[in-house]
Amino acid sequence: MKKYITLIIIPTFLIISNVLKDNIRLPALNISREERSLNFNQSLVNIFSVGQKRLVSSLFWIHTMLESDIERVRDGNSWMYYRFKTISSLDPFFYQNYLYGGLYLSIIKDDVIGAADIYNLGLQEYKNDFWLNYNSAFNDYFELGNKESALRKYKVALNSPEAKPHSRYLPGLISRIQAETGGLEEAFTLLLNHYNNTPRGKLKDRLKDNLYSLKAEIDLNCLNDQKENCQSVDLDGNKYIKIDNKFRAVKVWKKYRPSKRKRKE
Repeated sequence: MKKYITLIIIPTFLIISNVLKDNIRLPALNISREERSLNFNQSLVNIFSVGQKRLVSSLFWIHTMLESDIERVRDGNSWMYYRFKTISSLDPFFYQNYLYGGLYLSIIKDDVIGAADIYNLGLQEYKNDFWLNYNSAFNDYFELGNKESALRKYKVALNSPEAKPHSRYLPGLISRIQAETGGLEEAFTLLLNHYNNTPRGKLKDRLKDNLYSLKAEIDLNCLNDQKENCQSVDLDGNKYIKIDNKFRAVKVWKKYRPSKRKRKE
């Protein structure tokens, strides 16, 4: 009798479980890639690579790119940052790891601090590389607000042969940041050189207006602070005028500074 009861109960439970499975919807478990990612201790990876560091670093790179996600980081560093750092430890000359890793962290993952670290690791090996300096400077200035570091890297990029396609705007950007950091005279020299090397046209006209603004700021600061050897005429040869005990330019001008980029939310 017990056998027959068991034979009846077991199929009944199987039928009930199948019905419940089809009709009851359990909540979906969404575990982010940041939470389920697996990162490795750099020292252990170097030990167990057994002399095949380039091969292991390439495998890590391929796996990281295949598993890459677009989840933005709010606090701390992205899991991808630790992967890129491990790759750099295995193969310090893996150029693409720095170039594309830095870009991915900065733009996609919003891990701007991690991006800065990866870029700086790359610049230890490729200190004069145009793209590493250029992208790292962009991240330093527009994302981290590190003007001095950005200015230094932009200047290295400007002296690279690869800077030629960017010669229309890069010198102007550098001179604007230079002016923002307080180096007005150096900014004027940079911009004047850019102006002299620019053919006639709308760009040259804009550069002249910018030169006017820089010179006016330098001269008026000097005159109103009552310093010695101040210039008394503007870029057009017009004398500065004194109104309400303060020197002013005859033309309307505004400070020559970078346009502020809105931080992505």
